Amino acid sequence: MQKNNEFGASKPSSIIGRPSRTIRVRSFVLFSVCTFLAAIIIGRLFYLQVIKHRDYRRLVLEQMVYETSITAKRGQITDRNGVVLATNYTTERVFIDPHVMEDDAERQLVAKGLSEILDVEYDFVYEEAQKTKYRDRTIKKNVEKETADEVRQFIIDNDLSSIHLVETTSRVYPFGSLASHVIGFCGADGGRYGLEYQYNTSLSGTSGKILSAKDGTGGSMPYNYETYIDAENGANLVTTIDYKIQSFLEKYLEEAAIESGCEARACGIVMDPNTGEIYAMATYPYFDLNDPYTLPDYYDDVLAEYAAEYGEDSEEYQKYASNLMFSMWNNKCLTETYEPGSTSKIFTTSMALEENLTTVTERFTCTGSYMVSGWSRPIRCHKTTGHGVLTFAEGLQQSCNPVMMKLAERIGISTFCDYFSAFGLDSKTGIDLPGEASSIYTKEEDMTGVDLAVYSFGQRYNVTALQQITAVAAVANGGTLVTPHVVKEIVDDDGNVLASFGTNVVRQVISEQTASTISEILAEGVAGDGGAKNAYVKGYSVAAKTGTSEKGTTNKRIASTVAYAPADDPQVVCIIIVDEPTIGSIYGSTVAAPYVSKLLADVLPYLGIEPEYTESELASMEMDLANFRGMSLDEAISRLNASGLSYEVVGDGTSVINQVPASGSTLSKENGKVILYTSEVAAEKTAVVPNIIGKTAAQANKALTDAGFNIHITGATGGSGAVAVDQSLPAGTIASKGTVITVEFRHMDTAD
Repeated sequence: MQKNNEFGASKPSSIIGRPSRTIRVRSFVLFSVCTFLAAIIIGRLFYLQVIKHRDYRRLVLEQMVYETSITAKRGQITDRNGVVLATNYTTERVFIDPHVMEDDAERQLVAKGLSEILDVEYDFVYEEAQKTKYRDRTIKKNVEKETADEVRQFIIDNDLSSIHLVETTSRVYPFGSLASHVIGFCGADGGRYGLEYQYNTSLSGTSGKILSAKDGTGGSMPYNYETYIDAENGANLVTTIDYKIQSFLEKYLEEAAIESGCEARACGIVMDPNTGEIYAMATYPYFDLNDPYTLPDYYDDVLAEYAAEYGEDSEEYQKYASNLMFSMWNNKCLTETYEPGSTSKIFTTSMALEENLTTVTERFTCTGSYMVSGWSRPIRCHKTTGHGVLTFAEGLQQSCNPVMMKLAERIGISTFCDYFSAFGLDSKTGIDLPGEASSIYTKEEDMTGVDLAVYSFGQRYNVTALQQITAVAAVANGGTLVTPHVVKEIVDDDGNVLASFGTNVVRQVISEQTASTISEILAEGVAGDGGAKNAYVKGYSVAAKTGTSEKGTTNKRIASTVAYAPADDPQVVCIIIVDEPTIGSIYGSTVAAPYVSKLLADVLPYLGIEPEYTESELASMEMDLANFRGMSLDEAISRLNASGLSYEVVGDGTSVINQVPASGSTLSKENGKVILYTSEVAAEKTAVVPNIIGKTAAQANKALTDAGFNIHITGATGGSGAVAVDQSLPAGTIASKGTVITVEFRHMDTAD
């Protein structure tokens, strides 16, 4: 039965209340599309808010926050006693924030004020102020505090928020060139060379920040929206360097280089043999750490030659000058190797004694050369006529090559190489400085009898000066190899120790007995007629060995001397190396040893090591002359008689109105003479200074005293054969009688 609708039409009951197929399909499609779109939106939101959360958070903060860097102060570098070797000079950087400037009137005000205070161009400041998309435009760096305070007052007076100041630091080296190759210097990216580079991370510290919030337009928020993150200053280095000993070394190293006409730089080290602490390390020529890009006068001649040949503006000249600069910065003590020569005989003799292969009194014969098995011709001694018969001890003192070669044959390749390694000659020392070079040597499996022979006297292998002195220190301290180092502590600004570096014992190389015997032999050679007698220091027992080595296949030489003292209880060991001496002697015994003597003569008393004079030294002792001016003649004569000095009175007065030599002069107690003047009208007694160059100490003393002068002896006078090489007043000079003439003596008949 059908039902009628309100209009009377009938409708099948089966389709009433059911959607059509078309509607269902459309609904499904619509639902699917909405679901798909929703999934995309949800996925995108998940990607943005979860996966990319940190990135977008950073971008938001970057848009909201303006950051100004606060430079951390670089740590100081001091010597062992707190003397500052490297520090900072604080200045300020003045910059503007163009983005917050309200109008052109403010820009003009800022430009006018800063140009007048900072002495910069008005147009420059005004142009920077117009760059409104920037937040930080530097107007001037390295502004002194007084000027910076004027800028601050200008800001306050004009209520400006667009001018800012921030502290900056410049690296300063108070002593200029002192220890330049040890300290190094800084560049824009931090430390370069030396300790500045090695400890750059510790010295640098961590920069701070000023974080300022921005409003919706990019303008600055009120002051309370700023956050300050303080900079953390760098740590300070307390080095093992002693600036006084460093000064002594640099003085005498320079003198040695200049006197010898050194063409390939010179270097030296002073070290505590017991701890490995480096008291001083230097390479000549030195350079100014405050101006490291300027070549010293040492290079003037070679630069002039290049300029003459290529022109100063040429590429060849510029490249050569640049290479010289890089070479100048390198620390020769550890970045370059050399053949050590006869200073290595200390090791060969130590090996032989340690292995019980000889005795101190065993006799050897030197004919001037020695034929080594497997070699076509004899290997010469420096004394080509031969030393004749000499003991083991004399072989070391006289630096006899044949004795060393015979000892090396007994030692053998394998044992020699074991000791070579034990002394650290085949490996880096591990010093806390950058650029240490590796030694150059023949490995045991490739070594021949000829190699062994020449190695025995320090030829045909290369080590650094640092390796050599470290190995010698092992003999000096009783047989122990220690690691050299130049930093004692790292401390913060409050003095808290962040790191400490003590003695690092590597290994026992030889016995204490062997070391003591070698030291005694070396000291006897210095005091007597050994090859190192120019290293003699009055009042001290010095163990020393000289060396002269060939430089490749050229005729150029390297002269060196290593020494330590006191020989029976060494507190200091030093080495001086002069590369390519060209004036006069080329031997280490005459080029380097005299300056080792002068160096130790200053260093030992400075370290508080008291001299112990022999009877002969006491007999020739000198004294500082008192001041007799204004004193009665009788009292002056009484004091002179008590001191053992002779005198001569000039004039008929009763009091002393003048004296020659002047007070403080050094006079010999044995034959010193003082001229006392008692009258203004008394004629001054003068004489002509005789020529004493080449004379012995006795001859020079007689010549000067006969002429009426006093003599002050310096240099080496121990043993026989010392002659005068320099006098403080040239021959022919007319001088007052009684004047002290300083004469330097040196042994010129030695070789190594």
